Amino acid sequence: MGRGRENFLSLLDDEKIGIFCAYDKDYHSFKAKIHYENIFSHLGVQGIKQCVFMDQIHSNKVKLYDQNLKNLCCDGLISKEKKIALCVLSADCLPLILYHEEGIIAALHSGRKGSFENILKVCLNKIISENPCLKLSQFHLFILPGICMKNYELSGEILEFAKRNFGSFIKGNNLDLKALVKFQAKNLGINHIQDCEICSFDNDSFFSYRRNQTSKRFASVVYLKG
Repeated sequence: MGRGRENFLSLLDDEKIGIFCAYDKDYHSFKAKIHYENIFSHLGVQGIKQCVFMDQIHSNKVKLYDQNLKNLCCDGLISKEKKIALCVLSADCLPLILYHEEGIIAALHSGRKGSFENILKVCLNKIISENPCLKLSQFHLFILPGICMKNYELSGEILEFAKRNFGSFIKGNNLDLKALVKFQAKNLGINHIQDCEICSFDNDSFFSYRRNQTSKRFASVVYLKG
């Protein structure tokens, strides 16, 4: 569990990195754009120069962020740049933050499809291919607010597919998405896993599509400090 104040949850805040969730308003309007300002300054967050929001498409597509990146159509971004905030929009899907102690961050939108397609593995492989000498023991995974198993019921062809391929994470007709991601992380050699243990469906402070079909989204954010 992270440290929270009203409409803001901090999972890590030290001299190197900040990881937090902002749920004070609907951030959906910020999607698919690079914002050249600190849009979280009103929450007391300092040191951000740009905020990057993906055009999320429920995929396992992960891109390396740099100043020349124009197409933000993906569900994961990786960066080494300081003061650049990578942002995930969600309202039940899992926001995942991956951090390596050498100064590499990634922000992932891992819904059912992205988790089934192991977006975390795609991301890790891309990081390692660019930085082959990294130690796996220095990776840290953070799971921010998302839907929990008791509120995530599947049906029809999706349920049958899940039972065939991910049966260990199905109880009745419900999928434990967080358990699946943790299992994938451990299989990849990521042992430092911090789950904020907040269900977006149960906690009325967070937007939840399953609860009321809202189009609103909260933001989960990671940035390297200067």
